[in-house]
Amino acid sequence: MKVSSLLAHVCFASSVLAAYDQNRAGAVLKAPEGDPFQTVTGTFTVPNLTGNSKLSIWVGIGDSVAQDYAMCGNLLQMQVLGGGIVFNRTLATWSAWFPGAAIDTTSQVPVKASDQIVVTVTQTSATAGTVQLENKTQNKKSIQELALPASASEDVSLANVADWWVQAYQAAGELVTTPNYGTLAFTACSATTASGKSVPLTGAGRFEVQGTSGQVYSVTTITADGVSVRRSANPVRRRV
Repeated sequence: MKVSSLLAHVCFASSVLAAYDQNRAGAVLKAPEGDPFQTVTGTFTVPNLTGNSKLSIWVGIGDSVAQDYAMCGNLLQMQVLGGGIVFNRTLATWSAWFPGAAIDTTSQVPVKASDQIVVTVTQTSATAGTVQLENKTQNKKSIQELALPASASEDVSLANVADWWVQAYQAAGELVTTPNYGTLAFTACSATTASGKSVPLTGAGRFEVQGTSGQVYSVTTITADGVSVRRSANPVRRRV
């Protein structure tokens, strides 16, 4: 299952205002200057997903060095180390260092609705990292040791941003839609820097899913140790 396209072109925004994207909702936290993230964690319960729409729920660490003001007025991630689950009619687990290919870890960590998943992402150096996926409900665990992809640049492999995402994706030109995931809560979230500093999530930027005609399809709430993303059953038009 190809899921690496889920991680492409992630924008960072300040915590003052929400940023908007056609297929992502969640939180993005920037590391202190000169002290990149080393470990990021998050726990969530797998929602009961049905239908043909596709969805991924994941945690990651990425760079934030390329600017793209045309896309979101702020920063653009080109490399992300992360893992989580993906729904494409069936559920699967995965790990990846984008832009490299994703690794399907379902044989090691199977997943079903209502399972509790813990994702721990650690970047041990500029070119090495691990993604630990643990299904607490089924008592299954996978630890993938990943290297910086050959197609990536070491010059931009700094772990400056932590991510907690609920994300739809496209296949064969399909329009982005999401299955009904209800309210997805990332709990016990933490982001620790190389110096050992714990950075509170209250400084994170908030993202919402917005359609091409301006309707907002999610409501994201950020607390000191958690991120909640609610799918809006009655989307409202964004006020500019």
